[in-house]
Amino acid sequence: MVSPPDWLASLVNAVAANIHSHDVLSPLGCHFQYVQNVWEITLFASRTEIVGGPNDGLLCNSGFNVDISALLKLITSVDAISWQTQSLDENDELGSHLSLDGTFANKKIWLRITSVAPERFGVGRRSLVNQDQIEEIW
Repeated sequence: MVSPPDWLASLVNAVAANIHSHDVLSPLGCHFQYVQNVWEITLFASRTEIVGGPNDGLLCNSGFNVDISALLKLITSVDAISWQTQSLDENDELGSHLSLDGTFANKKIWLRITSVAPERFGVGRRSLVNQDQIEEIW
């Protein structure tokens, strides 16, 4: 796994500080890649799997709000901001998400914050009901 550049880690941490959970937020994931001179950055709250009890195997998503006005203050310049309400087709793994195109630290970015974690990233934590514990996976 490639470590993010320092400027990217700073941006992601600042964005994460403006994601406010409705309860206890599960671990945040970040996927990034550099494509055609644009840094594509996707943030998401991981799923929680219930282990044990009557809901054993249930996967839960963390509910959260994003302080968009604070987010906009982090970005040097914003070219576009939009909200996609649902997946466009079966190949759209991001589903509903906030999307922001702009510049940060003299880098062209495309930031997306998804409402649920993309399937391929799996479970980020487990709620061990019979042990009354939370197990962080990533």
